[in-house]
Amino acid sequence: MVGQFSFQQWLDLCSSDSGQSSVGGGDEVALRLRKEARLHFEALPSSLRPSVAESVKISASQASPSKDSTVEQDLAKASSGTPNGALALLVSSLGPAFTPSSTIDRKVRALHCLMGALEGSADLTHGVRQAVGRFLVELCRPGCSEDRVDECNEDDIDQEMNYVDADNMTPEKLTEQLEAISAKRSKKSTISLTHDDVRDAAMIGLTALTRSHLEIFPTQQSQSSESKQSYCPATKALGVVHQSMEFRVELAILGVRYRCQMDSSNGSGGAKGTRGGSGAGYETVDPELNIDDGLSLLPRAKRSLCFNLFDAALDGLNDDELKCKKLLSQIQESSSTVDAMRLMIPSSVFIQMSAFASLTSSCMHGETDPRCLLQLLHLFNKMQRIMLPLFASNGNKSTKFPSIEIFDAVAPYYPLHFTPPKNDPHGITQGILQDALLAVLCERGANYDHKFLSKTNDQDVDGMKETMILLASRMFLERLEPPKTSDYDPPSNDSDSDVEDKLDAVQDLSSLFLPHFTPSKDGKIAITNGHDHDNNLPGRHVSLNVTRVPPEYFSELSLSMVRVHEEAVSSDAKALASAIRKFSSCLVKSLEPTSISSEVDTFILWEAYVVDVLRHLTPILGSAPQGMQGRASTAYFASLAAEGGPMTLNEMLDGCYPRFLGVLSSLDEKDSSREPTDVDESSPRLHSSMQKSRDEEKLAAAMRGIAALVSSCRVALQKWQRDNFGVPVDPHPLSLYAPSTLQKIAFVVNASIDEDKVGSLELAAVGALESVLTSYDLNLLEEGDMVSFEKSIPLMTRAVLVEERIADTDSTNLHEWNLACARVLGAVISVGMSQRKEGGGVVTNSCERMNTLATNLLPDMLASATSPHRGSLKLHTIRYDWVVLAGACANGTLHVSEQIISDLLSRIITTLRLNGENQKTSAMALSYIIRHGGPHVGTAFHGLSPPGPTQYDVIRELCHQENTVPRRKLQVGMSTLQLPVSRARDEEAANETIKRAQSILPFLIPAYECSSSLASCDSLARFVNKILPPLSECDEVGLYVSLPLLGAALKRPNKDPKKLECATSATLMSMVDDLALFSIRSDHHVHSRSAAASCLFSVLFQSSEDKECCACVIQKLIEEVVCPVLANALSCLEKEISESPTPRASGGVEVSSKSLSSVFSKVEDTLSFMSVLGSAAACKGGSFSQIGDKIALFLIELACTGASQYPFSEATAMQLGRPSQEGQKHPLLNPSSHAFILPASAFGSMLSVHNGGPFWRQRLTHKTLPILLGVLNAQAKSQNPPAMGTLCVVCHMLCCLPVSLLGEANMKQMIPTLVAGLVYFSKNSNAMLQSETITSKPTNLLPVIIAAVLKILAVSPEDVTKFIGIIIPSLLLLCSTAVEPAESCIPRFLLVFQCLETVAAHPHARNSILREKDQVIAVLSAVVDHPSSAIRNAVVQARNVWYTLA
Repeated sequence: MVGQFSFQQWLDLCSSDSGQSSVGGGDEVALRLRKEARLHFEALPSSLRPSVAESVKISASQASPSKDSTVEQDLAKASSGTPNGALALLVSSLGPAFTPSSTIDRKVRALHCLMGALEGSADLTHGVRQAVGRFLVELCRPGCSEDRVDECNEDDIDQEMNYVDADNMTPEKLTEQLEAISAKRSKKSTISLTHDDVRDAAMIGLTALTRSHLEIFPTQQSQSSESKQSYCPATKALGVVHQSMEFRVELAILGVRYRCQMDSSNGSGGAKGTRGGSGAGYETVDPELNIDDGLSLLPRAKRSLCFNLFDAALDGLNDDELKCKKLLSQIQESSSTVDAMRLMIPSSVFIQMSAFASLTSSCMHGETDPRCLLQLLHLFNKMQRIMLPLFASNGNKSTKFPSIEIFDAVAPYYPLHFTPPKNDPHGITQGILQDALLAVLCERGANYDHKFLSKTNDQDVDGMKETMILLASRMFLERLEPPKTSDYDPPSNDSDSDVEDKLDAVQDLSSLFLPHFTPSKDGKIAITNGHDHDNNLPGRHVSLNVTRVPPEYFSELSLSMVRVHEEAVSSDAKALASAIRKFSSCLVKSLEPTSISSEVDTFILWEAYVVDVLRHLTPILGSAPQGMQGRASTAYFASLAAEGGPMTLNEMLDGCYPRFLGVLSSLDEKDSSREPTDVDESSPRLHSSMQKSRDEEKLAAAMRGIAALVSSCRVALQKWQRDNFGVPVDPHPLSLYAPSTLQKIAFVVNASIDEDKVGSLELAAVGALESVLTSYDLNLLEEGDMVSFEKSIPLMTRAVLVEERIADTDSTNLHEWNLACARVLGAVISVGMSQRKEGGGVVTNSCERMNTLATNLLPDMLASATSPHRGSLKLHTIRYDWVVLAGACANGTLHVSEQIISDLLSRIITTLRLNGENQKTSAMALSYIIRHGGPHVGTAFHGLSPPGPTQYDVIRELCHQENTVPRRKLQVGMSTLQLPVSRARDEEAANETIKRAQSILPFLIPAYECSSSLASCDSLARFVNKILPPLSECDEVGLYVSLPLLGAALKRPNKDPKKLECATSATLMSMVDDLALFSIRSDHHVHSRSAAASCLFSVLFQSSEDKECCACVIQKLIEEVVCPVLANALSCLEKEISESPTPRASGGVEVSSKSLSSVFSKVEDTLSFMSVLGSAAACKGGSFSQIGDKIALFLIELACTGASQYPFSEATAMQLGRPSQEGQKHPLLNPSSHAFILPASAFGSMLSVHNGGPFWRQRLTHKTLPILLGVLNAQAKSQNPPAMGTLCVVCHMLCCLPVSLLGEANMKQMIPTLVAGLVYFSKNSNAMLQSETITSKPTNLLPVIIAAVLKILAVSPEDVTKFIGIIIPSLLLLCSTAVEPAESCIPRFLLVFQCLETVAAHPHARNSILREKDQVIAVLSAVVDHPSSAIRNAVVQARNVWYTLA
């Protein structure tokens, strides 16, 4: 037969001597046999492999109750053309290779041949697997007696090879003996295999065998005495599958135990006997046999083989389980009636699985290799996913899954701390190990039967203690709240170690109990909406793990959370307190019963977590809410109310709210004792007596507690409406508490308040009033409630509208009171106007009165907000009337924002037309409201339309010129042509208009920086397109106003997912040439040109047109627009420098021509515009990156060497005039040296752009850094000061790029140039002042130098340790010039003082710092009386740091 012939060839190859010349040769033969066998068995016809259904039919035709089908019969009926028959024939053919006299090398080769056959056989019958498994298991035992005899013979051979008796031997005979010994030694050296290699090969074969699929052939073992009455083939097939499940598990147990036996005497020992089912004829498992000692002696690779066998058994068990489900479905669909007991998995299978799990868990003890740990953890979790559902469906509860043993095995590794070695090739990190450990502790992916779980909730606590979830949760909880008797210590040593450790414990509890939990690095709880977790109940966001613990544990967990939260609050551990509140809220939300049908009722668990702790802590809220426990409990319960769901909200309100009202009941007693008709409410004497008769702090804490609950109610109701399609909750949760709460708040607020002594109770009452107004339903209020509330409005209005009161000038306590009153008035306006708008014509009396209050209050607030104050107003000044309007917009509907913004725009337009004094004030109010009024403000501003005022009305008013002749409607004809009276008059009018617009524009720009500004881009683009290029002074004014607004609006799409419309993009792209020409020409206003360049950058960066077309646009601008202007400017610069006076080190320059400064500005503007194009291309990325690279290379070469090839023009070269030898010695006084700063500054502006992706700076650095380093190496040999261009490039790269991009070595090469530049500038301060007659570029370079030094001191102080003795004196020289600096120099000196403060904390130069201490303190003391408050504060702070040095 063909099969016999090929198998014989394999046997001959196993016995051959080929490949034994070296160790690798034998391995090659084994691998060749394994490959050939696998290919041969894979090539066997798959059509001969029957499916499950076909196997059942075959079983029905071949099996009968009168004739038993044995394993031998199965093997005999199997054809050699099928995998089963061929495998049986292969085992028989390879039999001679396993005789006691066979060599180890021959056995290993034969086993490799068998491995390949098993790997190529996808489906095997149970009988064949039994026969092959019995054979392989025996090979896993330690060496038998024959092997020991062979070893003894080998020892004798060794002795023979070590001695030759040379007596009476001829030289020829002696040589022959020595050659024979050498041949024997050579032959022995090639045999490096031992019997352990045979055992390992057998383990690999067992792994492939246990992982193979089952091909169903019912055998004798499937027919018991009870089953012979049934003739259902599917039932018999199911019995075979059950036998296969038991056999796979038992095979893995025996294989691992035999492999771990180290003493050969134990190999043949062990009790023998028979067991029913698939184990008939096998040795039973010795319960006294322990693998721990043997496993620990195995190398890591061999231990991994044992774990692979366990893993393969689980895969096979999972495959058998799927077959069981298919057969059960076939039996249920058939009409035959079968006893349900015969369909259940036999108890013997569960006994074997329990032993398998116990043996697997014992492998974990003492394991330290991270690769084996990870393998075992994955193995445990797979075992849980496969076996736990089987045990859950087992009707016989006598055999349980050994979760306790698994927990005992993995618990010592928690919490897991692992630092991988450097350059670890395996890629195992602490996060990977931690995730695998949590997967085991959380039983991730193990789906129990829900019905089974619901029953376990009613079991006794002792039974529930055996679940993994309960054990793991207690361990997590012990880490979060260690008992006093515990010896657990956090692993870290820093001060925050305990908090961080507890944050990790909260995250682990979240992984255990919360559905869709995603751990985060910052310790926050993240709940996703995904459905990728297997441990969730269907149709609900509930983790199955919550049903695997008793209710008593949830009560214990809740109390622990409260205690840890209180401890975190008292120790100011805000992150831990927030994490605990978030965890508890999410857990309560998942436990809260819903209307969605579910087989598991979590009400008892929710009740245990919520009700018990509420009952325990609410007495504290009624007795001492101002204490630490009371304040912590208030925050905890408010969080549960906001996030926990409607049932939790009602429970929190019912439990906490009456307690707070009980504390405030003393106010009712005082109120009833008063006689309103005889006693004036504003009497200070009455207020004083009330202050003495009540505990103000206690009342204030209760009032704040009410405010927290009310705010939580608002949040909860908003979430409810969002998740339920806007359906409101009826009845309102606060309906029972609204009247009494308003009465108590009104009583406190209406009492006579001395505004200079506002107490905590009044502040708390006003804060609670704001929460009440924004949370209550006004329909719940009665007319009496509104009367007491209306009395407080005039008092708060007076506090807000006091003349000349702004937040910057008030005391802290009074500021809090006024701010709280402003928020309340804003809430009144928002609620009153929103109720009127939403209620339509059907409103209650309370709503009507609230609307009347808001309608009367809004005009007063608008008039006050737009009226000027006598004091100076700054950009970020806060006024309380502005706070009122911003709060109204933030809390109200879009209608409220539209009305307020429309009125503000009308007032701005009116003041602009009248040229009133308060036009700036109105614009500042608008700016504040836009920044603090919520998202509705931007929508309202950009959504206003005629006939009301709009944003374009404001723009037109800003562009309107007062002194121009009004335009009349001209008649047609040349005779009626009118020319301008005087251009000078138009220029004067335009300048006056620009001056007015300059004071308003900074406050309008925030309105175009919001996300809603995208709606205005199209109209603004069309407005600019009409007047660009400008043809008159009026157009110049229009561009001055509109270009900054358009630039601000175009910045939003960079951060917004929304994109510009196609029509808008087309309009903007058509303006590119005009924007470029406008930006580069110097005869336009500088602010307009800057805004045009910003617009151009945004247009090019956001362009969605064809990439090639956009790239051509940029290239065209560089070639046709920039190149001619730059060439002309550089030519003029060279000419002006050559004609300028020769610099003198002693006296500087005589007079600098005005034209030289003008040419410098022209070159600077052209290079800056070029950098705008380069940064747009670099940020856009892709094919545009090459354009950005060319521009960056041009700029850095021009800055460092003075000459460079112009981009996209090989024939054009640009160069700067090189300074003379004298100019190189004194670059501050040399105009040629100043010119090198211009391209360096342009290059720095490219690096400072914040748009684009994360890699474009890395690309530019990679391209340009070699040029800089080459120049630095060349200049390092010079004794002159650092070149200005190189110094400027170094400073910009150090400031703009992180150390990771520059590289530590490169940064160390740049630092000497930086320090040299600092020393040169500090020693030549007079020359720097003289250089300003040429250009201000050197003066502007000095702050960049100081900023670079400051960054190095802060980021990499060790790199400047050797320069500390130079840096400190240089900084002191710069400080000495700060006696009376100009206002423009103040930022520079602030940087100097910050450097001095930072260098004092240098960790590696203490001696150098202490030597300079007295000198530093003396210099700083001389500047401490500087007229500038900013400098005084900086000097004092720096001097205090140096004073404390010791």
